[in-house]
Amino acid sequence: MFFVQKYVQGKIPFLIVIVFLCITNSITGYFLLTNRAECVCEECPQISSGEEVVEQTKLKVDIKGYVKKPGVYEVEEGTIVNDLIKKAGGLKSNATTDNINLSKTLQNEDVVVISSKSEVKKQMSTTTSTTTSVVSPSILVESTKTEETKVETSKEPNQKINLNTASKEELMTLSGIGEAKALSIIEYRTKTPFKDITEIMNISGIGESIYEKIKDFITV
Repeated sequence: MFFVQKYVQGKIPFLIVIVFLCITNSITGYFLLTNRAECVCEECPQISSGEEVVEQTKLKVDIKGYVKKPGVYEVEEGTIVNDLIKKAGGLKSNATTDNINLSKTLQNEDVVVISSKSEVKKQMSTTTSTTTSVVSPSILVESTKTEETKVETSKEPNQKINLNTASKEELMTLSGIGEAKALSIIEYRTKTPFKDITEIMNISGIGESIYEKIKDFITV
């Protein structure tokens, strides 16, 4: 009995040390695993399930004329003219958008020119000056078409207008080209001279329909 007690007494400190080491190792292991899990989670990209990150294409467009902050802006693909005007600080008090399509989707290197009310009014008065005596709307349309036909048929191949040298007035003799579009053509060529007549479709407001009407009367 005496030897058993001595044996037990001798083992108790040893057992206490073993238990202490086990507890310490458990706590240390828990913190190591927790920190490792947090690090792994921080390194993992946060991607929502079922969603893919799509990088938007950036476009560079130029806005001129009667806006508060004209200049070159970087916009996302799908941006429309109305969004660009807002980005440029909005319209000036004497500006108008009656002659442009606010819902037009912008393309890279587009140039948007905002005209003043007086410029648009002058352009409209010039367009209607040849039909002031016409009352019927249907006749007005026919008269306008006749005038356009006269302009187209009166020009000979050797009378083509050079897009790089023509004055504003000469450009305005082309069918569908008013003062605003003529100024846009002049503004465009000062930065990048025309190398091909098809480049005129880079001008805001000049599409394939206008190009088809004037392609036989322009040159570079």
